[in-house]
This record gives sequence, C-alpha cells and structure tokens, in this order.
Amino acid sequence: MVSRHKNVDSIASPKIVKGKPQYHKATERNSDEPLLNILNPEPEHGHSKDFVMPNQHKKWYIWTRKSKTNKKDKVESKKSAINADRVIPTVFSEKTRDQKPKVSVGSASTTADAAGKAPGWQKRHRVAFVLTTVASTLLVLLGLFGGAAYAHQSIYQNKVFPGVSVWGQDVGGMNVVDVQKIITDKAKSYNIVIKGPDQDYRATVSDLGIIFNTDSMALSAYSRGRSGVWYDDYLTRARLLLTEVKWAPFQDFVRAKDLAISPSYNVNQEKLNAYLTKLSDNIKIQAQDSQVTVEGGKTQLKPAIYGRSVEYDTLKKAVLGSISGLTSDKIDVKTTVVKPAIVDNAAQDVMLQAQNVMSRAVILTYKGVEYRPNQDTVGSWISFTKNEGDVKYTLVVDQSKMASYFSFLGSKINIGATQRIVRVENGVKQTEAQAGADGLLVDSAILGQQIAATLPLQSSVRLEIPTYVDKFKTKYENVVIADWDKYIDINLTSQTMTACQRGGVNCRQWSVTTGKDGMNTPVGTHLVLGRNASFYMTGGTPGIDYYKVWVDTAVWFTSAGHAVHDASWRNGSFGGQDYHWNGSHGCVNSPDEAATYIFNWAPVGTPVVVHY
Repeated sequence: MVSRHKNVDSIASPKIVKGKPQYHKATERNSDEPLLNILNPEPEHGHSKDFVMPNQHKKWYIWTRKSKTNKKDKVESKKSAINADRVIPTVFSEKTRDQKPKVSVGSASTTADAAGKAPGWQKRHRVAFVLTTVASTLLVLLGLFGGAAYAHQSIYQNKVFPGVSVWGQDVGGMNVVDVQKIITDKAKSYNIVIKGPDQDYRATVSDLGIIFNTDSMALSAYSRGRSGVWYDDYLTRARLLLTEVKWAPFQDFVRAKDLAISPSYNVNQEKLNAYLTKLSDNIKIQAQDSQVTVEGGKTQLKPAIYGRSVEYDTLKKAVLGSISGLTSDKIDVKTTVVKPAIVDNAAQDVMLQAQNVMSRAVILTYKGVEYRPNQDTVGSWISFTKNEGDVKYTLVVDQSKMASYFSFLGSKINIGATQRIVRVENGVKQTEAQAGADGLLVDSAILGQQIAATLPLQSSVRLEIPTYVDKFKTKYENVVIADWDKYIDINLTSQTMTACQRGGVNCRQWSVTTGKDGMNTPVGTHLVLGRNASFYMTGGTPGIDYYKVWVDTAVWFTSAGHAVHDASWRNGSFGGQDYHWNGSHGCVNSPDEAATYIFNWAPVGTPVVVHY
C-alpha cells in the first residue's frame, strides 16, 4: 500500500517525562481529521487534536483512560484501541483532502467512505459473530449435557444416583433393597447409653420404641433426580455430582445438605415410657425409716436408709433430645435424695420409752394368786406405729400380742363347761345321755384392754384378772333304730313292694321298677332315714347319664341316696323284667299312689327289706 504521506518518519515520537510519555505534534499536520479521530481518541490533559499517537503507546493510553470512564466508555475505549493497533496512520495532502483516501487495515484496502463507516459495520458483524459463537457453544454444551444426562440415567437405571447419602452414608449406585438393608443395619446398631449411679444401661431401638420408616427413606433416596420434571432432574443430578467435591464452601454452594436423606422415624411413647419407668424403678431406692424392735426384753435400732428417686421428666427429655439427633451420647441419670420420715434420732427417743415400759412391774391376781409377766413377755406386747406424715413413732401396747400369755393364764384359771348330750331316736324319742355344767374362763378381751391402757402411763400395773361364766351347750345325737311295728318288703325278682304291719297283717302290695343292671338296688335290711317332698332329684354323670327330674314324695332308706319315690316319667308302666335294661339308678320307682302311701305310712326307723 502506498501512503500519501511523503515522510512517514516525520510522525512525532514520544518523549518520556517523569516516567510517562509526553506527545508532540507531527512536523506536518494530517488533514484527514475524522479518520485520525477514530483511530486516535482525543487526548486529555490539554493535548491538541493535531498530534498523532504512535502505535506502541496507544494501549498504554487506553489503559490510563479505563479508570476515568464508566462501563460503556471502557468498552468503546477497548474497541478504539483495537482499531488503532490495526490502522497505519496516513497524512493526506491538501489536494486530496476531499477525495476518498484509502486506508490500510491489515492487508485490506477500503475507501475513505468505507473507512468512515467501518466502526458501526464492524460492531454489527462482531456482535453477530459473538452471538453465533455463543449460541453454537450453548447448543454443543446442551447436546453434550443432554447426552451425558441420558447416559448417566441409563447407567444408574433402577439404582440411586451418585452423591445421594442416607443417614450420613453414601448410597450412590445401590438399589432400593441394598439401601433398605443399610438403613436396617444402622437402626440395629443405634443405641443410647444411659449412665446410672450404679451401672450403665444400653437402650436399643426396641427399648426406646423407635420405628424407622425404612421403606420411605429408601424410596426418597431413589427419587433424588427422578422428580419427572426434566430440567429439575438434570439440575439435581448435576448438584449430586458436584457434592463429590468434599470442600466445605463448595458443599455449601451446591446445598449438599438439602440433597441428603435424613432418618425418618416414629417413637412409640407408650413403649418408651414403659422402658424409662422400668429403668427408673431399678435405679430407685426406697427410703426406709429407722426401725425399733424389741427382742429378748431388749430394744434394738435399725438405722434409717436414705432413698433415691430418678428425675423422670429430665431423663425423658434428654433421651428424646438424643433420639431427635440420632446421637449416641451418654446420658447421665439425675437423681434426688429422698429423706426418710423418721431418722435415727427420732427413733432413739421411742427406744428409751420402750425400755422404760418394759422395766415396769405388771402384777395380775386371781383369788389371791399373783401372776407376774417378765420383762421379755412385756416387751413382746410393745409395737411402734406412725401415721402418714409423722416424724416419730408412737409406742403402743398391743393386746393382740398378749394371746400367748393369756393362754398361759387360762391353763391356770379356766374351767371348761360340760356339754349336755341328748340322744334322739328315730327323730322322735329324746333321752339325756349326759348332763351339762357351766365353766369359768379368763376374760382376755377386758384384761388386754386394761393392760394396754395403763402400762404406757403408770409406773407399775396391778390388776385383778377378770373372768366370765362359760355356759354349757346341748348336743343332740340322732340315732335310727329299727321299729318292727311296720316294715316294707321289696322283691327284686317279682319287682313288687309290700307294706305290712307287725306279724304280716294289713299288707298292701304294688308293682315297682328297681335299679337296672350295674345300678342295682342294694340288697339287705335298711331303715327309713327321712323323707322329702316336691323337689328336683338330680344324679348321674353330666354328658353321660345325668338326670334332673321332678319328684312329689321320696322316702330315703340309705345314706347313699336310695329312696322309694314316684316316677311320673314312666307313664304308669311298672314291674316286669325290663328293669334289667330300663330300670332306675338304684331307687325304687313306684306308682304315685304307692309312693304317697309309703311317705305318709312309714316313719323313720321302719325296716326296708330288699331281697331277690
């Protein structure tokens, strides 16, 4: 390219003053000011528009302007600097000022008119180029990202995506069943150590009533990156991959904690309360008051025991707090000392009182004879009681504890009554077999009350032993003797019953049915023992041959329950040999008329002769 400037070397050179370049005007002024103004921005600090800036200093100049321009100015300055580096300045002569000069840009030539329009044209083309480049890059990246996402999804089909953690453990690449097993194993291993005053207790998941939602946790892990919304899934999977960078600030940036699956569980409050109650009962110590006992006429003191109770609410709160974070920190059980109501000092006071009571003389007299219980005996009557809220014992002389001593007195004083015995024959005739006589007994109730009331208050006790008359009682002995004025004959062979007076006169006879084979009516001479009327007769074995039948009259002749009675269920069919298989359970089944007759005719003691 041929320049219109006759002497290119005439362009001014920079002069360095105090480390900064200073510019001077060219020896020959360029008449093409518009182009120079485009290539060389107007200088600041008072420089004229006629000077030409050398190429090697344009960049330094643009750099110095950056700190003084806004964002838009910075961009324009940068573009001007780029154009300035590419353009070789040319000085035009006066003759050619109105012509369209050629400008050398790189190796290309344009007219002055084209050069004047170059900045706008280049800007539009550069913007289009940048936009096209960015769009192409985005399309390529989107294709690569989509392909990677598709490949990523294919590789981890039916598996959890990498980066997903459950309960602090990475489960990427696992299927749902494997995740469930991991959760189950971690749940089994979870426990809380509760430190008691005497021993430690290891509470398991079962003890605490924790039920982990294993299925939902595993499904949640599998669902990370599978919401069904493609852009949300791609973003989630990208974040999951980025969580592999184990750098705290980066983890916070991608919000890794939001992607982790926290343990999900429920607590069975009833089961937890039952466990903590049992544990508290095991730690608890029941407070015991000082005990005072009397043995062998001497008092003994058993020291008080201070109790211990568990602060249940505090313990439960601590356990629930540990469960909420699923931490295994050791929990200290807080306890409270329980003071007994009666301590040793208060018990010692009643001990002295007991010793004083035992040393007192007790004299009991009866008809001039004295009985003196010793100190050991008196001590056995003493007991110590207290009401709820009392802080000391009350000494009590307990008369219920005097029974043994009163038995001793009775053996010396009591005279037992003689019972009167009356013999009753056949329920009618009474004969006195033994006369009765009153006795005399120590009145233990009165004597006990007197001793209990006076012994704790008086220095000594002297009492007359009270007694009372023991009235005799009459005892009746019922006997049945045979009265042969009448008798009843039962023939098992002929199945008949005959009632006669002494000598076999005035007889009456009826057909009857006796006991069947295996339940035969007993053979022998029996006596009428009693009678009953209008009742249900029961017998037999339930489920086999049990019966419950209504009977109008019955006359018993054995203590085993054999009787002569009516049997309406036979419908008037009596006698014959069918009794062998259709007989009674051993009684004599009789027609109504025969049963009523025997009931009214045969008194107690009437012989009943049964024979074949």
